[in-house]
Amino acid sequence: MNSVKKIFLILFILLTFTLPSLARDNDGSTKVLQGSVVYNEESARKLAFEGLDLKLDKKMLKDYLEDENNEQNRQAVKEGRQIEGRYLMSFSIRGFVKGYVVVYDDKPEYAFYYTTSGYLAAVDVNKSFGGEFPYRVGKYNPVTGNLVSIGVYISDDEQYAYTKNGKLKAHWVGDTGYNAKGKVIGKREVVTEIPEN
Repeated sequence: MNSVKKIFLILFILLTFTLPSLARDNDGSTKVLQGSVVYNEESARKLAFEGLDLKLDKKMLKDYLEDENNEQNRQAVKEGRQIEGRYLMSFSIRGFVKGYVVVYDDKPEYAFYYTTSGYLAAVDVNKSFGGEFPYRVGKYNPVTGNLVSIGVYISDDEQYAYTKNGKLKAHWVGDTGYNAKGKVIGKREVVTEIPEN
């Protein structure tokens, strides 16, 4: 092969692998195609535990152990409305606990889970607050402040959940949870109303 052909071949290879890929939309406009990171059980676990706090400050938690706005918050969720200064939603874990979640405007990285009686059941901490994927959320025991579990949110429809020791609890895709072997282990749904005691 002569030197001119080698130079063109090298330029072709460099341009092919270093320039962004271009594609045409239906309207004929050009757009840049971008790749995304694909996570598996191990890479999501590494992301989950990298620099994670294993314990929350119990002094911070003491002000939230009981919801002083229990009746008002329950009524607002039942009526499907929000209260200024906080975001409310209901939750239900089959066979365990039912209640509501409060996210305060001045502490958006914390989600406080209350029983219907207004007692703090758990605290979620979003350490990657900012609204972009992936992000992770640690669930903490409100009495001890210890990490209970952690979830890595890959997208709106995909999440990995791990125990505090790093064992995969579930890989959620949509409303279906799978174990490490790909077997279906559960279903989940969003509850829109707080059940009565």
